[in-house]
Amino acid sequence: MSSRKYGLPADLGVLRAFINSVQPEDCPDPLAGPDALDEWCAASSVCQGTAPGEYPRLRAFREALRGVLKVNGGTGDAPSAWASLEPFARESSYVMRIDATGSPALEPAGLGAERTISGLLAIVYDAMRRGEWSRLKACRKLSCRRAYYDRSKNGSGAWCSMAVCGNRMKAKRHRLKSLIPSLDCGT
Repeated sequence: MSSRKYGLPADLGVLRAFINSVQPEDCPDPLAGPDALDEWCAASSVCQGTAPGEYPRLRAFREALRGVLKVNGGTGDAPSAWASLEPFARESSYVMRIDATGSPALEPAGLGAERTISGLLAIVYDAMRRGEWSRLKACRKLSCRRAYYDRSKNGSGAWCSMAVCGNRMKAKRHRLKSLIPSLDCGT
């Protein structure tokens, strides 16, 4: 585990920002609807050389990642979520570089969307190796599904924000309980 004591690692922050470049509650179709992907690409060094015509591929990759984050959050089907990432992983490529100190490093290869996806998959791989991947999750509130980093001590967080989505879900559950009469046999 990282020495950050449950703080968001910088590379997972990049991945979270990529996934949150669309808000499902604001956009009914995250694959085609309006989003902030162009702004994210303009601001991110990960996205260098990706042309707007390649954004549909990045959107499909983004939603495949969100599917895996739903699994990390306790919902979704793990085999199908990982299978949806497989075509992107299969098409990724890397080159090994050796720095002046003799340390090897893998760098994404290719151009445009291929390079962007390779760079983002490298973040997933590194986070898995560090044991931090399972803390990046998708909010359980179906209308939200924002990516968030679970900072709870035991990694049991379920909502992007306890103050917003968590409160709304608890209030909804409370309202439902008050509408259903007690089923106790002794009363």
